[in-house]
Amino acid sequence: MIPAEKRNSVRIVELPACKMVWSGVCTEKEPFSENSLLRRFEAWWNTQDALRKDRFYARDFMWWDEQARGFAWGLAVSEIPEDTGGYEVIDFPGGLYAASNFVDDDSEPGGGLAVYTMITDWLQSSGCFEEDKNRYCLNHFIGTPMAKEAMGYGQQDLYMPIRIKEGIAK
Repeated sequence: MIPAEKRNSVRIVELPACKMVWSGVCTEKEPFSENSLLRRFEAWWNTQDALRKDRFYARDFMWWDEQARGFAWGLAVSEIPEDTGGYEVIDFPGGLYAASNFVDDDSEPGGGLAVYTMITDWLQSSGCFEEDKNRYCLNHFIGTPMAKEAMGYGQQDLYMPIRIKEGIAK
């Protein structure tokens, strides 16, 4: 059972399996703001995202591909758009994720690595979940440019893939 003092630090979400248009793996080493592959993908998905009628949640996620040693960015789509910008469409498996937000600044204490460690510790003490190493950890930029300007920092969500431990009643 999850201790009461830790219950509000992590959310459990289930992302649906879907099609995802993705950037491919970017192994370029320059900062994100100068990364041509990811910037081109960002421009494409912003155009696609603007076509959506609902604005309740975002559909883009980034992940680190350990095998290829680079970042990838994907946009979940309910229907494959006519214009994929030349990007490949992949099957995203979905599943359960433990999620928590962090300040979008690597120099900040409590950034992505600290949140990853916190979620790992939370999972170990949960007694009912464990990390699913067969899927990628995802991150997603949350908030708006207006909120970032007002707060002086941006925020991201980290989504760690998880599964229910064997032997736990469903």
